[in-house]
Amino acid sequence: MTGRGNSSNKTRRPDPRTSLRRDLNRYARREPGNASFWRSLSVLGSVGWPIVIATAGGALAGRWLHAHWNTGIWLTLLLVVAGAIGGMAIMWQLIQPRDR
Repeated sequence: MTGRGNSSNKTRRPDPRTSLRRDLNRYARREPGNASFWRSLSVLGSVGWPIVIATAGGALAGRWLHAHWNTGIWLTLLLVVAGAIGGMAIMWQLIQPRDR
């Protein structure tokens, strides 16, 4: 027996209309001029850019070194990975709470 007939195994799901009404009421009470969505979006963008810039910088530096020293693709891959790790370290520092 799978337990489908047993009423004690059923969990009650919240009504989606109730949560939608709650969210709409919260939105209606929102203060005019509140740009919390755009503020949070800008924070996400400012956190992601160090990873992108460091990774692209590693790729460009690897290609430049390849052109001068004929190292092959291994140095480019190494610098891309190092740039991504460095960008993640910078991102980690940005999102950590600061002690004052």
